[in-house]
Order: sequence, then C-alpha cells, then structure tokens
Amino acid sequence: MKVLVITASLNERSGWGRYARAVIDQLIAQGADVTVCSEDTGDVPYPVRILHPVSSSRIAIAYVKNMLTVRRAAKDAEVVHALDGWPYGIYGFWAVLATTKRLFVTGIGTYSVAPLYAVGKSWVMRRMYSRASKVFCISNYTREQLMHAGIAPEILVTVHMGTSPFPALSSDELASLEKQYDIPVTATPIILTVGAIKERKGQLVTLRATEILRRGHPKILYIVAGMDDAAYLSEMERFIEAHDMQKNVRFVHDANDQALAYLYSACDVFALNSNTDEIQHHFEGFGLVIIEAAQFGKPAVGSHGSGIEDAIQDGKTGFLTRQGDATDVAEKIGRILERYAFFSGNAKLFHAAFNWSQMVSTYIKYYKES
Repeated sequence: MKVLVITASLNERSGWGRYARAVIDQLIAQGADVTVCSEDTGDVPYPVRILHPVSSSRIAIAYVKNMLTVRRAAKDAEVVHALDGWPYGIYGFWAVLATTKRLFVTGIGTYSVAPLYAVGKSWVMRRMYSRASKVFCISNYTREQLMHAGIAPEILVTVHMGTSPFPALSSDELASLEKQYDIPVTATPIILTVGAIKERKGQLVTLRATEILRRGHPKILYIVAGMDDAAYLSEMERFIEAHDMQKNVRFVHDANDQALAYLYSACDVFALNSNTDEIQHHFEGFGLVIIEAAQFGKPAVGSHGSGIEDAIQDGKTGFLTRQGDATDVAEKIGRILERYAFFSGNAKLFHAAFNWSQMVSTYIKYYKES
C-alpha cells in the first residue's frame, strides 16, 4: 500500500516531529510504502518532499506551492494521511480532489477545530472533512469538539497517540547530561513540564503551585523544558524574581531524546496544567508527554476540560486538576507524593496500552476498509 503522509515536522527535538516519525516508522514496519511531505525534515531514511513555511508576507504563494507539491507527491499514492486539520488536511484535500484516492486526517486539537469557526477557513475545512474517509481523533475530547462543530460523527474515531521507547543512556551520556543540567542531588521533589513554554501549556500555573509547595518542600525544583514564547517566559521570570525562586526553577531549551530521557527519569511528578480557550477553541488535544513520562513510572497532574482527560487515570496514575487553579495543582501533587509508589506503579502499567504498533495497526485497518 502506498501512503503519502503530510506533516509539519520530522524534527526529533519537537513533540510534533517525534509523533510524525513514530507514525511513519510504524507504517513502514507494517509494510506500507511511505512518502512524506513536511516543512521540517530532520534526518530521516525515507523520501521527503519539502513544504514551504507559511509566512505572513507570502502566505498565499506558500499555500499554492505546497498544494502543488503535495498533489505531485500523491500521484502514485493510494492513501493520503494528513497529520492535522489546518493546513495539512487542506493540502491532503487538494491531493485527492477529483481522484479515487482515500483521505485520512488526524484530529489533533486546536488546528483541527478552531479553523472550523474562522471566516475564510470554515468552508474549505468542512469540505475537507466531508471528503475524508475517517478522522482519527487523538482523544475523546477532540472528537467531541469536532462533533460540536458539526462534523459527522460516523467519520470520527478515537485513536490515541502512542509512545516510542526512549534511548537507553550509556554511563558516559548520563555523566554528560548530569554535568550539563547540574540538577542538585538534594533537589526534591522534582516537577517537570515538557512542551512549548506558552499560555496554553500552563507552566505559570505549575510555577505558582511550586511556590505553594515550597513552603513544605524548600528544596523543590521545577524543570520547564521547551522552546518559549518570549512574553510568557518574561511573565514567568517576573514571578520567579518576585518570589525569590531562582534556585527552585530550571529552564531547558531544545532538548533532544537523550536529554528528555534523562529529565523524565530525574523528575518525580510530571505536570501539564494546560489552559483551554473556549472562545478561540484552543485546547490541549491529548498530552502525549504525560504518557512519555509514564513510561518512566512518573505520575502526572493535568487539566480537566481537555484531551488530557484520556492521558491520566484520575486518582490512579495521577490527578486531573482545575484549570488555572494553582492551589488545586499543589494539593494534587502533594497527594501523589504521599502515595508515590501507588501512583508510579500504575503510571507504568497504564503506559503499556499506548504503543505505536497498535495505534498504526488501527490506521491501516481503516485504510483497507474504506
């Protein structure tokens, strides 16, 4: 089976890139002949057609060039799979237009839903979804949001994201990472968030919870890993300075797989207290990083009212939290620390259900049925 995958990135330093590479690697492992269209290629062993980054100054030209690139790449494909709604699903729609090729779209979150409410995008997005054989929603919350937007429920199927094993660290790699990040051996507990440092990811809420927890845990450390939005980072830095928390917070930028493996293993609790903007329809689609942390036996706290509800078994692998409520976050982290072995063991067991082999097998089943 010949499959064209359309994605934003193949860069292993981004969550999106790790996700796309895992899907593609499993498609190949399960016998698919894969071609890829991507804006960011990374170092991969399969053919990639480069998409132009969409900039505000030349946006129309970039879209047209990308649609032509995808149309050419899809020439021999039987299946076109876009790994999000906007704009990748639109590229996929153009690739299959006036053909018998099958279109599949992964419904991630914000960019699969918000454009359905946007003037100038809604019409073509609805046409795209009506042409799709199936939309693979990464969480039940994403599926619900697409249904609320009027997308036919019969094409919506929840297929969670999986995880890939992180690399085992050699003694030399471990020593190098310990030296690089210089995490004090006395730091306890260690809270970790992985993801773009911005309002939607809610790191400031977790920072405020850290300040509350510091009253009973003076050596607490909050590690924030990810590329940043400058304004949001400045807001966090002002809070850190105002509360004299310089020794309690560490920022890590551009971490690769080895660094993430180290950080996941070093932390005690993972936190993703994301914020949902119901007016703009911006939300956390799933929270794959929570499952990545669970691979290392790390319990998590994360927000109600988002796709995170599928990534945490509330009261078993961690706790769901009230959005924007630092006191609730601090209280939930405290409860995890009180019964740590219970939550850690459950997290590791829960992780086993999220593997890419199983998830991609589901994709292929629908490719063949449609």
